[in-house]
Amino acid sequence: MIGDRALLLEEIHARLDAIPDPCSIAMGKPMSLLEMGLVENVTIAADGAVTITLCLTDTACVHFGGMRDYIEQSLQDIAGIGSVCVDHTTEVVWTDERILSQELSRPKLTASR
Repeated sequence: MIGDRALLLEEIHARLDAIPDPCSIAMGKPMSLLEMGLVENVTIAADGAVTITLCLTDTACVHFGGMRDYIEQSLQDIAGIGSVCVDHTTEVVWTDERILSQELSRPKLTASR
């Protein structure tokens, strides 16, 4: 079971890394949500419910709805996922220091019981 969760988390990570950040595209330097440091946390509950928490560059981000829909659509066909909820934190402030190398930009990936 733990191995299955680890594989599931890796697949979620790969899918999030394939989703482009709309603002980086507009600025002419396309980066994924992970590269931008926008993914704060990924949690998988025992029933397969996945919660993705984003740390937005602006808490009033006009692109949040579109990113939420894109993430939900990207993850919905992964075996083992029962539902997807995308939220954003207002407790963490995004700064450009969150833009890190690929290895360092991995979000906290957790599985709850």
